Amino acid sequence: MISWTLGGYPSPNFDVAKQYYFSPAPDSAAALQQVAVQRYGRKAAPRILQAWELFSRAFQEFPMEGGDVVYPLPMQHGVANPLRLHPTGYKATMTLYPYDDYRSWTGSYPPEVAESQLEKLARIWQSGLDRFREAVALVPSHKQDRARKDLGVAETCYLHSKSVANQIRFLRLRDDLASVDGEKGQRIAKEMIEITEGEMRLAQRQYVVAREDSQIGYEATCHYFYRPLDLLEKILNCQEVIQQLRMV
Repeated sequence: MISWTLGGYPSPNFDVAKQYYFSPAPDSAAALQQVAVQRYGRKAAPRILQAWELFSRAFQEFPMEGGDVVYPLPMQHGVANPLRLHPTGYKATMTLYPYDDYRSWTGSYPPEVAESQLEKLARIWQSGLDRFREAVALVPSHKQDRARKDLGVAETCYLHSKSVANQIRFLRLRDDLASVDGEKGQRIAKEMIEITEGEMRLAQRQYVVAREDSQIGYEATCHYFYRPLDLLEKILNCQEVIQQLRMV
């Protein structure tokens, strides 16, 4: 990772890895403990370690593809990727333009399996966020700024995972809606509205996080996948989608 665009970023992961470079390899638990104390203080460290454990457990649920990530999956854009009520017909690209091509997003995974895995990831990750928020309240004042930014990064991971699961579900339902009408079509439209309302709430949360930290949405080779105004556009997009679905 240190040879790739994100690997040298001064993150907690890098701080842990760094301990293995200049001395005999430490015990992994001791290495994590030392970084947690240095970064967040001794009182906060136990809850931070619990959060990290849950984050690690959650990430094991991420749908991998042949040992690599599923690149077309809109994890980079997260909640900023608009909901398309009508098919665009565009093919997803490697990272920059996922569009609504959800069957390409999931590679060899059936879309419903990828959706389920991302839901599971988000559910476990949320538990880690709860521990992290508890920890932030215990962080010394001179370390609070860094701790709150780290919390924003962790929350972004949750919001992206939850949103992509929502998007897959929405687009699967969109395909179903195209082939039915009447009462069944209304039931599908109602569920799509509920998903869209959830996406609006996620976009509102992500907007606050992105406004507080300019690193959110940024990647060194591609620059910004999204900025705060893109999240406002997503909210407007959701409002329009809901309005159209209510006419079904």
